[in-house]
Amino acid sequence: MVEKTRPNLNFTILCDDVRQEMGGKISLMGIFDNLYAQSFPAVHPRLVIINEWSEGAGDFDTTLRILAPDRKSVLRENNARLKMANQGQKHRDVSIHMNIEFREPGTYWIESYLDGMLVSSLPLNVVQVKAKSFG
Repeated sequence: MVEKTRPNLNFTILCDDVRQEMGGKISLMGIFDNLYAQSFPAVHPRLVIINEWSEGAGDFDTTLRILAPDRKSVLRENNARLKMANQGQKHRDVSIHMNIEFREPGTYWIESYLDGMLVSSLPLNVVQVKAKSFG
């Protein structure tokens, strides 16, 4: 029996799309830190969140939450089971969220939990921009 060891969250990446390539590689398209919209509510058509875990062993419950600026209202939640055979293994959790509605500009939060404990809280700034006029 493998001794249970909590994994580390190496990174969280936000992007528009992800693809599995030959040889196990992944390609990320449209990596971003902020989202921009001219008017609100705004709908982002596709948000991909990638968490990479490492140096853990055992079975764990993970939760990913997207929170509104009040840090209480949950826009999306994704639960998954993380199984790591040994500490040399890495695990990338890919979470795809379609048509997320952002009701207002502000700082939204991407929270990652492991067995119910908050591991990471990443800000996602949703910014209102003015339309460019041409002429």
